[in-house]
Amino acid sequence: MEERRWFNNLRSKIAVFILVGAVIFSALIIFVTSYYLDRTLTESLINQGKIVGRSIAELAAVRIIEEDRSGLKKIIEDFRSQVARGLLANEYILILDDQNNIIADTYNGNIPEELKKMSDNNDLAEELNQIQQIQVGDEELYDIQIPIKEGLLGFVRVGLKKSFVDSRVNSTLFYIAFIIALGTLAALISALIIITVQVTRPVTQLANAAQEISLGNFNTSVKINVQNELQILAAAIDRMRESLKTSLEKLKTRSTIGRF
Repeated sequence: MEERRWFNNLRSKIAVFILVGAVIFSALIIFVTSYYLDRTLTESLINQGKIVGRSIAELAAVRIIEEDRSGLKKIIEDFRSQVARGLLANEYILILDDQNNIIADTYNGNIPEELKKMSDNNDLAEELNQIQQIQVGDEELYDIQIPIKEGLLGFVRVGLKKSFVDSRVNSTLFYIAFIIALGTLAALISALIIITVQVTRPVTQLANAAQEISLGNFNTSVKINVQNELQILAAAIDRMRESLKTSLEKLKTRSTIGRF
């Protein structure tokens, strides 16, 4: 019974409607933000991978011509250490010759079968710049292929972890959701204060005034301190009170005169 009485309160109803609207709006913002954030971070990650691949391709060209495999290995190790110090979640770097043979890698020769099969696929070299989403073991990866001298000397392949993007998206969304929740709470509190001052309190005063008038108390003027339509309503009720008071006094006067 008390719960129904609480919900029948005007301020409570307005607060619930505002809260529901804010939750729906916030969910929509989070959904749209999640979509574009995932897309933007993925593109950013892939672009970083491309930069790493192109840098390696530039340095590897001479080493491939000289058939310096130890030099290729050193290039990979140098870049791997640089990437490890940064924010790029690099999983592997492979250098392939023009026959798609892996001649340098970050696995020390223990290359996963999934990558070997991809390297054996002759269709891999048909596109000079290729990005694929692949599965290696339990890890989803973006495989980025960068040509070395337009593919004439081979290719560099950089594998980037998809989980890195997902974690960045989730952490960013957490902060966004937290900020939205705080904003929604602040907006709700502000709305309730405004509604209380501008609507519910004046309506309660008008209801009490109408109740007093219905009980025959015409001596208390109806005044509210708001600058909206309720002030007009209060003035109309006050005029009605004065009119009823005047009419009642006239009736009393006539009744008194009639007795004499």
